[in-house]
Amino acid sequence: MNGLDIRPGMRFASHQTYEWEVAELVTEGVSVPHARLRAVYDPEVTRLVACAVLANPARFKPLTH
Repeated sequence: MNGLDIRPGMRFASHQTYEWEVAELVTEGVSVPHARLRAVYDPEVTRLVACAVLANPARFKPLTH
């Protein structure tokens, strides 16, 4: 999976076993594509992660395709 395969609605588990959902893709104002993640356990918790990091299986495990 590369950064271009990541879409809103996809879910990932982080290495801390938290589950995250891609809320949106962010390309404006950043040099590489990023995904804004929303925590499934609390949608108010968000983080911005480079798509390349999100696609790295050592950091995140895809739960949906």
